[in-house]
Amino acid sequence: MRGTRPWVLLSLMGFVLGMTGPAYAAPITSTESEKFSESFADEAFLCQDELYEQTVTGHVLTHLTARTDEDGNVVPPLRFHFLVHAKVVAVPVDGTGTTFTGHFRSSDSETIRRVKHGAVIAETDTDHNKVVAKGSDGSHLAFQEHNHFTVNANGEVTIEFEKSKSDC
Repeated sequence: MRGTRPWVLLSLMGFVLGMTGPAYAAPITSTESEKFSESFADEAFLCQDELYEQTVTGHVLTHLTARTDEDGNVVPPLRFHFLVHAKVVAVPVDGTGTTFTGHFRSSDSETIRRVKHGAVIAETDTDHNKVVAKGSDGSHLAFQEHNHFTVNANGEVTIEFEKSKSDC
């Protein structure tokens, strides 16, 4: 969950910022799948106030469908999808309190296209995140988040919302 998303978003921003010139080359499709495992202890876990040592083990799937220009740069229209499924174990750093085990799912879907003869980019972005965990004391934690925005051909944000729900 933590640490997997920034590098993907930076890569996507590199694609978007490099979008110059018309799209003449053949379409490209790229799908990458990898397993990961990481541990960190610099933040609280969900609704808890104390620091937790969190160990996350899961699977990342990244998919891009786009076109390239004559120089090989990725150009719109493009479709990007990022999905993470993982298990998490969260143990209090100080050794006291509840240990949590659970799973999460995080996804980011984006569609970017050129309009007005390529002078403007329109974009739709949707993010979903869900975490469910059970405590060693029998407690349950859950968090769901849904974010979305749409930028129209005039460069205006026409839809934007953030919804989240926690059950602590």
